Amino acid sequence: MTRYNDNALSPWPYPRLAVHRAGGVLAPENTMAAFREGFRHGYRAIETDAMLAADDVPVLVHDEFFGRTISMPGAVPDYTGEQIRTMDAGSWFSPFYAGEPPAGYVQAMNWCRKNGVWANVEIKPAKGHERDTGRVVGAITAQLFRDVLADEYSKDEDLRPKLPLFSSFKPEALLGAKETAPRIPRGFLIDEIPANWLQILEETQSIALHINHKRATREFVQQIKGAGYYVFCWTVNDPRRAQELFDWGIDGLCTDRPDLLSPGL
Repeated sequence: MTRYNDNALSPWPYPRLAVHRAGGVLAPENTMAAFREGFRHGYRAIETDAMLAADDVPVLVHDEFFGRTISMPGAVPDYTGEQIRTMDAGSWFSPFYAGEPPAGYVQAMNWCRKNGVWANVEIKPAKGHERDTGRVVGAITAQLFRDVLADEYSKDEDLRPKLPLFSSFKPEALLGAKETAPRIPRGFLIDEIPANWLQILEETQSIALHINHKRATREFVQQIKGAGYYVFCWTVNDPRRAQELFDWGIDGLCTDRPDLLSPGL
């Protein structure tokens, strides 16, 4: 996949703002109610988390261990996808959402395609399942977008806006996705800045570095862009900070506050 054009990036091919965990803080995260809420606020781009259940079915859950948003014992890998899809992931948020289940990955991606919503899919593996999670999510995504990937008359650059972008804190997960979905772009997620960030981008053949906006400086953004990579920031909830980051040259960001940040910022 081409990243460079005389050492200068082509324009960011995706929406510049995405809503974090599908609905930000306006609906229970990673549920279809959250997807609908982000959409209602005008967002046509979401960020969400895909993790494998016990039967290798991906579900949209952020935490490996239950307790914060789902009042059940154990962890995601202890249950099948069907079992998790019947759990209550809404009561913690408000009584109005009582009984709202976690979204299934296939369900969510089909909804995105139907509604023209772009997805930044964070591959969120349970511990010890990094490579397998990347492989499975990659294979399923490639199948769901097989019509786009089969378009022999389009270049990779033309395909990108029609495809999701994978991201992960785990390089092994990105490598797994690369095995089964090599033409779906990837981004490396970081919080603290590792010394080998550029090496990992090269090894995973990623197109973007996704950074905690609190670690971002104008100089670091310029360094990433100078190396030929896009910059995506998480999670930005202040419109003034968002504008500052865009002034520095970042390409995109996700937010918990679609009610405060206009998707057309």
